[in-house]
Amino acid sequence: MRTNNLGLALSLGAIALLAFGLTEPSLLAASYGGDRQHIVYFEGTAQELDIYKIYGRQEGPTIMILGGIQGDEPGGFLSADMYVDLSLQRGNLIVVPRANFKSIIAFDRGQDGDMNRKFANIKDMDPDREAVEIIKNLMAESDLFLNLHDGSGFFRPVWESDMANPSRYGQCVIADAEVYTHPETGRVLHLGQEARKVVELINKNIPEKNFKFHFSNHDTLSEKTKHQEQRSSATYYALTKLGIPAYGLETSKQLPSLEMKVRQHNLAVNAFMEIYGVIVEQPRVNLTPPTLSYLVISVNGDLPVAVSDGQTLLVNPGDTVEVIHVGANYDRGLSVDILGVGGVNDIRLPLAIHKPTSVIARRDNAPFGQVEVGLLPKGSPSPKLKKDGTMVTAGAGAAIDLNGPKTPPTTSSSPPPGLTPTATPTATPTATPKTSGASVDAVNGFSLEIDGQPVFLKAGAFLTVGKSSKVKLEDIVAKDPLPNGTVMNLRGFIGRPGDATGHDKGAVANIGKDLISRFALAGEEYPTYQLGAEFGKKLLFSSYLVVPAPVLQKVTLVIDGKSRDLLVGQRLKVKPKTKVRVTAVDLAGETPLINPKLTLGGRAFSAKLPSEVVMPDLAVSLAVFSEGELAGKVVLVPDHN
Repeated sequence: MRTNNLGLALSLGAIALLAFGLTEPSLLAASYGGDRQHIVYFEGTAQELDIYKIYGRQEGPTIMILGGIQGDEPGGFLSADMYVDLSLQRGNLIVVPRANFKSIIAFDRGQDGDMNRKFANIKDMDPDREAVEIIKNLMAESDLFLNLHDGSGFFRPVWESDMANPSRYGQCVIADAEVYTHPETGRVLHLGQEARKVVELINKNIPEKNFKFHFSNHDTLSEKTKHQEQRSSATYYALTKLGIPAYGLETSKQLPSLEMKVRQHNLAVNAFMEIYGVIVEQPRVNLTPPTLSYLVISVNGDLPVAVSDGQTLLVNPGDTVEVIHVGANYDRGLSVDILGVGGVNDIRLPLAIHKPTSVIARRDNAPFGQVEVGLLPKGSPSPKLKKDGTMVTAGAGAAIDLNGPKTPPTTSSSPPPGLTPTATPTATPTATPKTSGASVDAVNGFSLEIDGQPVFLKAGAFLTVGKSSKVKLEDIVAKDPLPNGTVMNLRGFIGRPGDATGHDKGAVANIGKDLISRFALAGEEYPTYQLGAEFGKKLLFSSYLVVPAPVLQKVTLVIDGKSRDLLVGQRLKVKPKTKVRVTAVDLAGETPLINPKLTLGGRAFSAKLPSEVVMPDLAVSLAVFSEGELAGKVVLVPDHN
């Protein structure tokens, strides 16, 4: 792994994860649209982690909503899911609907142990480690943290029954203290007072006396607490390490319906939004049953086909089957399981089939459709379309048995991503040699054109390019003649759809759009893609394209004539109505700031520096974006002294 000296710039921020050696996120083909951002980590795996950032038109505090940290509590993760598509007038949301997708699929509290007990200390090899560090960084961007749960029984301040007493968790707002003073900032948080206001707002909308909410003070910092295990929880970390108010919102597992759990979680979240001044339209509870329209499947890497729910895909023994996309009436929480092979989530995994099986589509833990996979007789030729229309070609040695619907499938979900390349702005690349591993060949290499500028990339060297860059793959340059049939192949890029040779010579790759993230090299800091001179299965020599994520290092401000440097994540007290002049923005390493955007409290202002803003009468984040991706932020806090 190659490293840069990023220092404190890597300590905070959702993108700044390289200090932990973590997996780089996918930004889902620039799904950041000015007022929202969708980031995906571990895409296509059982631990897929989707993060949604929604920015209001007016500045305001940022509330983080976390659901599904324990996989058997659907009221929490289904409620969080409903806040993803909101539009905000004021303030911001960070929503993580399914923090522990692997456990949600299994409907288990924690497949690798309780994730909500791993925030104080977690082992390097723990499968949850990367997700926990990502969540910590998201907390650091927030002004309020809400962790949504379904708890047992009904919390009551005094004993009423076995299911309603001080030891139960359901129907309450939990805090770790009545009042907490953060030792580093001196900020005093009146958690109990705030929670009681929320409880009052919630209970106005709950007519049933037995289902009303209460405030539960776990008194976690006290030596006499009965909840010492909570010192390893997400809320305790947010409170004591980051100094922000943090609460657990618990509906009861004994409520009579899932819809009631979701609705009451919504009431709790909306109450906090009202108190914090985040203006939002309340989401509608929508529990429409999921419906499978089709699965997009590729056999042996050939062009994919759509196989409708209930149909049978016929393949030769030993063929690989890869489910690329699930066409359903939901876009989130989807997984597929090829029974007998693979793991709990087999989407986008090429798996060899040696016996008949079924492909089960699930939303969270609930199956909602399936496709059968059958075997053709050994040595069968590629099948032809039968006269009666019951068989249609699906690739080399594969066919679909149309026992299901006879009409083409339709769905309201989005088509598979990455099919339509889009031109993006330019960036200036630099070629650098690899400091370890393969040696640099001074003669062999590749002729490229980067955003219209010619570049020679030596064998063994790295080329840093921006996500908005366009790279034309001109030709292979070699000292000695190459064997006939040698191809220029950029791994993860489909230069000519349907061309099985992998020859990308002459094609243009739009870096942020066309590269498939699962083909990036493992063990590198940034997404790194191999450009090779290949003869058959033999790699003659190779170079690498590196796509770094922007990481904010510092923001330079001038306030009352004095210049201040704020490192990423730092807070600064400023008197309200004071003019704040932003004079410089520095990213870590040599990463350039491309198509920059600056926001204060979610509202964009001029990215042309120097630029001036006025400090409002509330805490706001000053965020820096490069190529539509959050690089990091600093926080300005009103000083009323």
